[in-house]
Amino acid sequence: MNGSESEILFNNKSISSYFSASRGSAAPGMGIVVVSAIFGVTDEMKKIADDLALEGYPTVVPDMFWRIDPGPLPSDPAGYQQGIARAKDYDRDEGLQYVAAATDFLKLQPSCNGRIAIMGFCFGGAFALLGATRLGIDASISFHGTDVGRHLDEFPKAACPLSFHYGDNDEVAPMSEVNRIIDACGELDNAEIFIYPGAQHAYMFPSRGDIYDPGAAKLSWQRALEFLDRVRS
Repeated sequence: MNGSESEILFNNKSISSYFSASRGSAAPGMGIVVVSAIFGVTDEMKKIADDLALEGYPTVVPDMFWRIDPGPLPSDPAGYQQGIARAKDYDRDEGLQYVAAATDFLKLQPSCNGRIAIMGFCFGGAFALLGATRLGIDASISFHGTDVGRHLDEFPKAACPLSFHYGDNDEVAPMSEVNRIIDACGELDNAEIFIYPGAQHAYMFPSRGDIYDPGAAKLSWQRALEFLDRVRS
């Protein structure tokens, strides 16, 4: 790992996080808050932060579960059940405050140019949308985001570009929900959504075994980087 463990200040308390400063450019770059899946700040999330930093984006991954059940979880059946339990009835309004604290943290970093994007995975997908509508960020990306369909009324409030990525074989975010998100994106001039045939929920993660879809993951990542390149400055 090329980043380091860091602390984000929140109401005079510290949220543990992983921060990777940009190394792909001498000039400061857009900062990115990565909101993880239910497994938390795993090595996989840290690698994503490092990969973004290599592209010139200083990136922080806060532990969204720091108050109720801190730390990363393994992506095995026991870890999955623990992750589901700690995400159940999660206070998203409070969680969004953690994301806001992470954006403030990034803006203080010399490697950040003051612009901020949120990138959410699974559990983090709804925060990517809510950050776009409530925090005044500059861009938002969601990979197989869950519970986005519960916040369709937020879409008209989005003032920044949005990018959504879903598989059409996702049992957690089924096409019945994704189709409503497609309709919501269609009402905006600044939203894009991509559907990956055959891809399942969490298709971006190599740790998920047969669920991982390398083709869809590679194309999603390429599209996300192209999106970021358009909005980075």
